[in-house]
Amino acid sequence: MEGWKAFSNPASIALVGASGRISSVSFTTRFLDTNRDLGYSGEIFLINPTRDTILDRKCWKDLSSLPVSPELVIINLPDEKVLPAVHEAIACGAKGLMIHSGGFAERGEAGVQREQELQRACAEAGIAALGPNCLGLVNLTNGVSLSSFRISASLKKGPIALISQSGSVAGILMHIASEHGISFAASTGNEAVTTTEDLIAQAIDDSETKLIVCFIEELRRPYALFDLAARAHRAGKPIVVLKAGLTEKGGEVSRGHTGALAGSGAIYRQAFEQAGIILVEDFDELAQTVELLMKVKPDLAATRIGMLGTSGGELGNVTDLCETMGIDMPQLSEWTLAALQEWLALPADVLPRNPVDAGTGFNFSGTYEDRMRGAIRAVAADPSIDMVLVVQGFHREGENSQLSLNREIMGAAAKESYEADVPTAVMTCQSTRYDDEIMAEISAAGVPALRGAREGLKAIAHLARYSAYLRDRQQDPQQISVLGQAARPTAWQNGLVSQGDLFSILAANGLPVTRNGIARTASEAEALVREVGGKAVMKIDTSRVVHKSDIGGVALNVTPENAGETFSRLIECVSPPIGSEPNEGIFVAEQLNDGVEFYVGAKRDVTFGTVVVLGMGGRMLEVLGQTAPLVTPFTKADVMRAIKASGSHRFLDGFRGGPVADIDALASLVAQVGDYALALGDALDVLDLNPVIITRDKPGGCIADARLILKGA
Repeated sequence: MEGWKAFSNPASIALVGASGRISSVSFTTRFLDTNRDLGYSGEIFLINPTRDTILDRKCWKDLSSLPVSPELVIINLPDEKVLPAVHEAIACGAKGLMIHSGGFAERGEAGVQREQELQRACAEAGIAALGPNCLGLVNLTNGVSLSSFRISASLKKGPIALISQSGSVAGILMHIASEHGISFAASTGNEAVTTTEDLIAQAIDDSETKLIVCFIEELRRPYALFDLAARAHRAGKPIVVLKAGLTEKGGEVSRGHTGALAGSGAIYRQAFEQAGIILVEDFDELAQTVELLMKVKPDLAATRIGMLGTSGGELGNVTDLCETMGIDMPQLSEWTLAALQEWLALPADVLPRNPVDAGTGFNFSGTYEDRMRGAIRAVAADPSIDMVLVVQGFHREGENSQLSLNREIMGAAAKESYEADVPTAVMTCQSTRYDDEIMAEISAAGVPALRGAREGLKAIAHLARYSAYLRDRQQDPQQISVLGQAARPTAWQNGLVSQGDLFSILAANGLPVTRNGIARTASEAEALVREVGGKAVMKIDTSRVVHKSDIGGVALNVTPENAGETFSRLIECVSPPIGSEPNEGIFVAEQLNDGVEFYVGAKRDVTFGTVVVLGMGGRMLEVLGQTAPLVTPFTKADVMRAIKASGSHRFLDGFRGGPVADIDALASLVAQVGDYALALGDALDVLDLNPVIITRDKPGGCIADARLILKGA
């Protein structure tokens, strides 16, 4: 809190490395000009040992010569001079640092060592530090800049906090948010000390901030994500993120299906979804999402759209996009259709529908504004509609705005928005032309104006999902996975845990497994086949073979009559034979037939820790290649969504006469896998349960095959 006070409202600022150079990119001139424009009333000290004055301001030799201890110190020096300045700032009692200088972890091994020294110095002093390699922070609420941002006259203070790991992107975000106003904007750079997560926490606590917008390249403290998101939800502050690098493969590629099917981009997406953080794909989508969230509360019971416009062609195109994006456009009630038929004076054979083409029919005696107002009024009153969307241009069609159809339609939407019980938005199919006079009533009414059909509809889809997320969290607030510790199982030298040991461990952790045992003689194999039900699967249990079926190491449909012969054949499929190495044997398990094969796996992700992956199992896993990840901790609702996202739900509901899965029990199984994987911690490399078989007598699933590989073998 002391550091945030220094960042957001310092009583005094010292700029170490002040320069008299005047240019478009000079940090000193930008810093001074911006603070002048913001009306900063605190003291500013310029530090440069070679100058007496800079830009007609007194210049000081060093920090120790100042008459007071500066609360915030900005360092703008060559990289080799930064650390001495950091130590001097700490010695003089500074409460916060902003390090504009580069030359740290982004510059090779020497820079990495320099950044580590910076971290050690700040940790020992307990001081907050923004950067290095950043543009700084500007707080419009308090009127102070610690940055090289050039603030335009149109930028005003307001309710949006902007946090960007890229300096240039911070400028784009300020442009996007300029219409609504900014509480603070920060460029965080390398985040050696103070991170995006720290600033999100301050934005949540900041009474002036209502919406948090972030540009993220990499989370430094991802373990804080879920707690921060939960705090933001409680405070009623949505978090919107544009994440760079989602398509790049990050971290180590683990062995097994889990590593191959869940890359870091997918894990980031899933983490944001589970946390209820709105992830956008580009800046245009971000701009429209900000516009919508600033003007419509995310508390809709649903997001069923009633659409109106004056162009059948545009409405048809937007309807196609709605269908593609899963945006619901329900049929209107008979009462609404009758009201529209009458109000629009449509011929008997021209029937209205959703979307409503208000340009159809020409017998209406009033103005187009009146015509559209009545149509909006009827649609907004329909019980199946949660939001009215008017599709029309935002541009001026000619010199005389009084003859503008767009102005009339915008006026109708603005006026009806005051009366309707559901929110109204307007949208243009193009993302460019916007005329202030045409849109004046819309702006005054606080109606969201979405520019571009695709981007606008994506914003509506985000609002729908976020509203649903908040409702689901109220109904299912409890996270399934909890932290715990599990004893490290005994493993072979390559980290593989034997099948016999693994099935015992899974059963001890409450997971349903097939009846099983380990045979080391032919007579034991015959007895085990009888014990597990008379029909069994037998396979070699060894660390020497990865794909057992490729060398004939798996036998199906084994009966007591051929168990001994099968045992003898299996132990000879490798040389030396099975049993030559410690803990080897033949794994015998009951064979489950006529079931649906499901897959559950777990791995350690380099960013988010334990990750669970699910989807169709058996050969379908390789054929479809469609899985869905879950980041721990997760809820049962998260599991349900992941099952749907993986596409496996289509096969779990009696597909072609197959068994109907108990989805609730299956979700509990996935949760238990997550618990055990989480308890293994860093020891986990890969856990594969493939297949988990769902049968009529085991509708919640039963583990028929499993593999666990530990790290550090």
